[in-house]
Amino acid sequence: MSGSEALSLRVSDDAALLRDAASEPARFAALYRLYVDDLYRYLLSRCGDAADAEDLVAETFLAAFRSARGYRGTGPVKAWLVGIARRKAADARRQSRPHVGLEEARQLIDPVRTDDVALRRVELARVIAMTGRLAPDRAEALRLRFFAGLECSEIATVMGRSEAAVKMLVHRALIDLRERLEATT
Repeated sequence: MSGSEALSLRVSDDAALLRDAASEPARFAALYRLYVDDLYRYLLSRCGDAADAEDLVAETFLAAFRSARGYRGTGPVKAWLVGIARRKAADARRQSRPHVGLEEARQLIDPVRTDDVALRRVELARVIAMTGRLAPDRAEALRLRFFAGLECSEIATVMGRSEAAVKMLVHRALIDLRERLEATT
């Protein structure tokens, strides 16, 4: 048997194993044993931390298990798993970046240069566009808080809600906005 024939057989066997695992979770353990070491090494090389790599391996296999029924069989299972691992590593990297909230960003003082002004305008346009994609009540609370400069108690009056409800709306809107902005970078 040639090397390409062996690879073809292995790919079809792995695809069958994955399809079986989708309907019989105990079979997923075999797939895990086949690829856990390779994925761990790959993720360790991406993130440089053993504990983070272990977490990402677990997240990768959990996502693979959940989406096993959606595997189309168009490529090797290992490549499919590595694709999931890449996305998990990228997500983890994005989440680990330091974030500056809108309120904190307003307090930052830095020298104003022409290119900084242009960059801020582009970023502000992006924030405004993404704000329009939030749930209407969250977007409105966010606009009132940061663009109109209202306090939560004032927003509560304007929106006919309790102050606690407004604080929750603003908090959830900021989370939604951050996730949407990160997804587009």
